[in-house]
Amino acid sequence: MRRALHIFAKDMREYYLKAPVISWGLLFPVTAVVLMSLGLAAYGENRLVPGMIVLSLLFAATSMAQVAVAFEKRSGSFQLLLFMPIPPHELLLGKSLGGITYGFIGVGVAGLIVYATTGHTMLLHLGFFAAAVLLGSLTFTLLALAITLPLEPVSGVAVLNIVRFTMVFLGGIVFPKVVFPRQLLPLAYAMPSTYVVEMIRYSMYNTWDYVDPYTSLIMSIIMFVTVALVTARITDKVLYP
Repeated sequence: MRRALHIFAKDMREYYLKAPVISWGLLFPVTAVVLMSLGLAAYGENRLVPGMIVLSLLFAATSMAQVAVAFEKRSGSFQLLLFMPIPPHELLLGKSLGGITYGFIGVGVAGLIVYATTGHTMLLHLGFFAAAVLLGSLTFTLLALAITLPLEPVSGVAVLNIVRFTMVFLGGIVFPKVVFPRQLLPLAYAMPSTYVVEMIRYSMYNTWDYVDPYTSLIMSIIMFVTVALVTARITDKVLYP
């Protein structure tokens, strides 16, 4: 555990103010959230606000994890980790903590924008909100690591962006179910963002759209466990090819 915390502290110290983290992890989602807030009157708070929060969480968590791996691969310091006596699960935990922390920061920033534009501060179901933020940050961070660890930095960013923007447009963040093409609904149900959005929607507005909150909680746990196992397998292969 101490080694994982050491990796986390090093990542936060060296990478959390890097330009790609700031631009993709904070500036882009802030810009997108502000633009989405302009449509609140037309589309309703309960439609857009949960998506605003999850969009910020998604980009903040994934950006920190991706940038830490990319910079270490370019500098050669990542290779040093391969020769250190660090079990794969500790390396994975250490790399995940930075993304999770940045995800929490992203949610806080989005929450401030929501408050400034709507004045909404009430959480009707605090437990669901906490579960959504925790499971979302864990799943998104691990997903970013699963994509970027085995790839070169440029390829990793490209693939990660495809996954992120697919979740934005097909994962319940932007479009309500009523206008979503029926043929694409299986894709929406395959996205972890769909279930995180629905838990946050329920926690704030006591309603849901794609999936009820309890099913969303169960599916979020299943997806987190699945992504964690896949990422652990990839990490093991990277460490011990």
